[in-house]
Amino acid sequence: MLGGQVGDDPSQARGHEAREDTTMTTPSIRRTHRTSRIGAALSVGALIWLVGAAAAFGGNNGTLKIHELGTPDGTPNNDPKVCTFNVEAFNLDSDQSGYLVFSVQGGDAPQGIDAGPIAFGAADASGYYASEYFSLAAGHYKATLYGKADQTDVKAKSKVFKVTCEGPLPG
Repeated sequence: MLGGQVGDDPSQARGHEAREDTTMTTPSIRRTHRTSRIGAALSVGALIWLVGAAAAFGGNNGTLKIHELGTPDGTPNNDPKVCTFNVEAFNLDSDQSGYLVFSVQGGDAPQGIDAGPIAFGAADASGYYASEYFSLAAGHYKATLYGKADQTDVKAKSKVFKVTCEGPLPG
């Protein structure tokens, strides 16, 4: 018979196969999406646990900022070129203390002079501490804060900057 029976019509057979494929692949796709969501949730959970564990044990949190004389205390930005400056720490562990060392960086002129160790801290309850003001010889430096948790000689943070004074020193 020419197209007289339903089973002989190729378009109906293809439609039937398409429905079977859709029915068969949809659960697989759903399982894949569900597995992806579960994997993402586990990854986020692990990341939160790691961050919490690092905070609980104290350690390498916080940042150092170099501030030119006259910058308001607590300003979170950094001044990479300074003359007379202080070092401010943000988000350290509460009561974290240690010492600063200023090391000459690079080989370009003018060449600075290493300085330190200089007592630094203790940070307040929010992790903030501001040092005294410094006037170093012109040059590139790295300020390194040593001391985290109970390890006084372990590097905690560092910041590279340049001392360059033009004209009279600020008063």
